[in-house]
Amino acid sequence: MAGALQAEWEACYRAEMPQLIRYLMKCFGESDMRDAADAAQSAFAELFAKWSTVRSPRAWLRTVAFRQMLRQPAKYPLDAHSEPSVLPASSALELREQERQVLAALRQLPLAQRQVLALVYDQFSCREIAEITGKNEAAVRKNIERARAAMREILGVT
Repeated sequence: MAGALQAEWEACYRAEMPQLIRYLMKCFGESDMRDAADAAQSAFAELFAKWSTVRSPRAWLRTVAFRQMLRQPAKYPLDAHSEPSVLPASSALELREQERQVLAALRQLPLAQRQVLALVYDQFSCREIAEITGKNEAAVRKNIERARAAMREILGVT
């Protein structure tokens, strides 16, 4: 990889690695932190090989890492309330109490709703979320609407 391209990839890695791990934790639960870090690292390794051909690295990383998490054997029940494992040193992921409450609430949603909310949180548009998830935009909007309503109910927000 040429110097300029490698510098771009490294900047993407520094900026996106913590966000990618958080995205996976929102989708799969905070007890899967090590698995999320492994899937994120693996996605970045694949991205490194394809860097010059990937148009939207943020979206591509989320698609690849999400699929890698789905392929992993389930180690933890999604509704487990265990404490997170040790954080990867490179990711600067300190969870505040409010974030822990939101992650616990997210675990109560179906996976499709967790995924779209995590992508909304990461500031992807409905069109981009549809591309990442392989769903049409109407289905994405409906999942977002249902997920937001469920989260308001779970968190007691009116």
